[in-house]
Amino acid sequence: MATEFRLDPELATVVAAARRRAEGRGDLRRGPFGPFTSSIPPEAAKVIRKWLWDGGYDAAIAHIAAEDPDLANE
Repeated sequence: MATEFRLDPELATVVAAARRRAEGRGDLRRGPFGPFTSSIPPEAAKVIRKWLWDGGYDAAIAHIAAEDPDLANE
C-alpha cells in the first residue's frame, strides 16, 4: 500500500518559517550526519525494552513518587 504524505499548506508555511528562524539562530545544524548508533549495548537495550513494555518502568516510577513526592516532579 503506497501512501503519500501531504502537509497542510498553512502548516508547511509555519514550519518553513520556524526552520528559517532556527537556522538563523544557529539552532539547526546542516551537514552530512551518519546514521545514529546507540551507545547502549544490545543486551542492555533488550532488558530496557522489556522493562518498558511489561510495565516495570511505570511501576517503579509510581513507587518512587509514592515514597518521595518531591522526586515526582523531577
